[in-house]
Amino acid sequence: MELTISKMKEQVQRGFTLVEIAIVLVIIGLLIGGVLRGQELLNSARINSITSQQSSIQTAYYGFVDRYKMMPGDLTATQALLINNTTAPASVPGDNVVLLADSPAFFNNIAQAGFIACTPCSSTALVTPGTAAVAGGAAATPATYITPTALSNTNTIANVYGAPLAFINNTAITGGNTAGAINFLSTTAETSKPFLTTGSTIASNMLAEMDRKSDDGDPSGGTFRYTDIGANTIASPFVTSGVSNACWNGTAAAGFTWLVNPPGVCQGATLL
Repeated sequence: MELTISKMKEQVQRGFTLVEIAIVLVIIGLLIGGVLRGQELLNSARINSITSQQSSIQTAYYGFVDRYKMMPGDLTATQALLINNTTAPASVPGDNVVLLADSPAFFNNIAQAGFIACTPCSSTALVTPGTAAVAGGAAATPATYITPTALSNTNTIANVYGAPLAFINNTAITGGNTAGAINFLSTTAETSKPFLTTGSTIASNMLAEMDRKSDDGDPSGGTFRYTDIGANTIASPFVTSGVSNACWNGTAAAGFTWLVNPPGVCQGATLL
């Protein structure tokens, strides 16, 4: 009896063997590796989605200009009716300028023309539909534009994180190699270029990869770069990218790089 109890105690006190511990460590390693690989694949899919979205809107912009010979987001009420009576005119139309307030109208215009699919772009906050002209009868009633109180994913297109994009073509915007600049506008000529933001809430290491794949990897130049709309005179809480120096590092003399370790929460822009 005593021998049996002794054997039982010995069995109870026996720990894991080295083989058992090794198997557990291998399983834990595989699980961690799978999680990290899954996160990597998820981020890659998000990068591809954002890049594709930028490309699609850029194509839509050029397609709209080529078809209608007008800039989306800058239409008069009469011009808007050339597309349909739910197309939004600009708040200040016909001046070849698309203000931040007219950004939802920009997306509305290219969506109504059939270049992109965007359900929120038909929001009643954008336009009160007019009456189309009747042959031999009443003239068309122009649509009335209602300036949105702010950009949101309920009145414009959003990125994969639900943050709204913005399109701006405003020659009054100035920038430079300073923290909080609207974007790194290195030459005066660039102030006349329209640009499309990626929307905020994007990690700077993801923007860095987008920049390397599509441009030059430099947040201060090229066709894809850093932007911080919220730090400027056209400030809007819906498009701010956060603290600029959490997104990039460097000086004008030494050059600029995206911060990737640790990344910041940022926003990029494509110059069209």
